[in-house]
Amino acid sequence: MKITLKRTWWGQSAVIGLMGTVIWIVWAFDPTFNPSPTPLLLLLPLIWGCIKGNFYFLDSDDVVITPKNMMLLIWFHKLIIIPLEILTVGNKILPEYYDNQTILTEILIYLISFGAFLLGWLILDRKTTTNHYTTSHYGRILPFAYISIAFISLLTLYGSIQQYVEGAIFSYVTQETLEQQAGSIIGFVANIGQRFWPFGIMLIWSQTSHGVTTKSSPFHVALWLFLATVGILSSNRSNMVYPLLAFGSVLFRGQKVYSKWLLLLFIEMSILLAFFFGYIRVQPYLDYQHIEMLFDEYLQNNDYIWSAHQLYLGSPYQLSPLLNIESPSFTLIASLLDPVPILGKDFREYSGPSIYNQAFHDNPFVSQDKVIPVAGELFFNGGYILVFIGHFVFGVIYRWFDVVFKQTVHNNVVVAACFFYLMLLFSATLLLSLSVLVQFLLYNALPALLIIGINWLQIRKAS
Repeated sequence: MKITLKRTWWGQSAVIGLMGTVIWIVWAFDPTFNPSPTPLLLLLPLIWGCIKGNFYFLDSDDVVITPKNMMLLIWFHKLIIIPLEILTVGNKILPEYYDNQTILTEILIYLISFGAFLLGWLILDRKTTTNHYTTSHYGRILPFAYISIAFISLLTLYGSIQQYVEGAIFSYVTQETLEQQAGSIIGFVANIGQRFWPFGIMLIWSQTSHGVTTKSSPFHVALWLFLATVGILSSNRSNMVYPLLAFGSVLFRGQKVYSKWLLLLFIEMSILLAFFFGYIRVQPYLDYQHIEMLFDEYLQNNDYIWSAHQLYLGSPYQLSPLLNIESPSFTLIASLLDPVPILGKDFREYSGPSIYNQAFHDNPFVSQDKVIPVAGELFFNGGYILVFIGHFVFGVIYRWFDVVFKQTVHNNVVVAACFFYLMLLFSATLLLSLSVLVQFLLYNALPALLIIGINWLQIRKAS
């Protein structure tokens, strides 16, 4: 990719600020006697500003929802929003008993991961071509099959549609349902089967709209997103948001952004509402008359909002428990096998999630409720070199998804949505853990992979 320079006042200001901050660190910072995190945390937004403000290749796409825009949004939070948030309201996820003196290492891991990711993104030429997926004729069988699989799966898990509607929104109901089906093949299949619903709706939409690329009306968009949401109420937030974003990527494929700052503000408000939805789901019951009261309580509970934001979007302090382990071990294979049914049982004790949670809680007998960041696990297993290699590969793959999506979105909207969805699952490499990535591939990816596979077979037959 050709790298073109641009000059913005804020980009030049970031360069000056970065030089001053580096001098500040060299002059005053001491990791043992004066481990002040302020100048080190400032490095993250300043380096983002230096690159974003002086190079065109990080400019966002004009179209609303694309893989590149999602990538930029993730790094924007990791490098700007979260560090500035920590400096203003403090770290909300690190246990109090940690006397953190590893902030320099954590910031270096973040900077190396970002730099390697950008190199991987740049090395894959934007003109890279793949098989051009043409519009496919699924007939009525595939949409019907997808909706039927999801419908039967929900009945299997919840017993009736009424029980699903009344209880699926609550986390404890879903947890109890999955625990009752744990270890059974029927439960495993049904858990996967419910993921077919939004893709079935997408298939129906593609047939009724006949693959047109004109802009959709707000009512049209809201109706189809609502229908896609109806069958995924029992999913966690990521499993609800990802299919809707994938659907939105093709519903809004003709929409361009006229005010990126207003769009960013809307996204931040949407994230706030997503956290509120999670707040509702942990309630023992829901009295719809008290939603306003719950929302007021949610807004007043600032620590919940800040901790959720830092936890789900990625704080450098998430790496601290790993850096305080005296004898690192090799966890990658165990982490990849951890979520695999039956096979992964013998590996869970030695996996990254297990070791991370033991270190985080300072207790060997804890549940795996904290997610081990991928960058931290790569460093734990292979130092800075593995962090660099891993994120270089992540950058290449992200770029590939971006290229394929943009080459496909005007030819086959459903396949484009499937690639976008797989890209979101792959975002676990930046937001979650390797174990969660494998879990996504096992439990979530099948509906999208089947559609892509069917289209690939059609291309093979046509050629």
